[in-house]
Amino acid sequence: MNTKHIVLGLSYIFLVSCLLSLTPKAYAQSCTTQYGGTTTCVPTDLTINKEVKNPVTGVFVENLGTTDAAFGPGSEVLYRLTIKNSSGETFANVNVKDTLPSYLTFVAGPGTYDKATNTLTFTLTNMIAGETRTQEILAKVSDKSAFPSGRTFVCVVNSAEVSALNRKGDDTAQACIQVEISGATTLPVAGFDDLLLILPFVGTALGGLAMLKKK
Repeated sequence: MNTKHIVLGLSYIFLVSCLLSLTPKAYAQSCTTQYGGTTTCVPTDLTINKEVKNPVTGVFVENLGTTDAAFGPGSEVLYRLTIKNSSGETFANVNVKDTLPSYLTFVAGPGTYDKATNTLTFTLTNMIAGETRTQEILAKVSDKSAFPSGRTFVCVVNSAEVSALNRKGDDTAQACIQVEISGATTLPVAGFDDLLLILPFVGTALGGLAMLKKK
């Protein structure tokens, strides 16, 4: 082999190496099965986090349990979705689907709402690598008449899904509804802010009662 052939061969190898370095990252990842082998799995670099706003503290949390603050019939429930693209590429379209549970109806939020399936769908465009976006969805608890007779406490789970290309992610958030308390037929719909406004007057009233007792 002469010098010319060697140079051409090295040039070809260099060119192939450069082209390979420019090839986009493969979507598929290798996952280990329960038997120790490997299989192709969906990447987990596109995620969605579902949270619900605590009606008393005003803080968004993953779930509200039976010992946490509960919503009353007719009250509003605010959810927050956090979508994160932790991949190394930009997604032209990221599709989000949020499915509301029984006893909750849609009030406000992005996208298109399907009343028949109680589902909200919307699309995030041009979501660049490393970007995080948040969206809020407002729902309303059904009236007391919608709940089965004798049910005083109900917990419901809201689910959300995100997808782009072959990426998929999902998450849920639980909230609980206090239908009635100690035989009460209705519960106040007032939220946390209304309670703060009332507290000073409650304190004044209690102070007045104490003065009367002293007399």
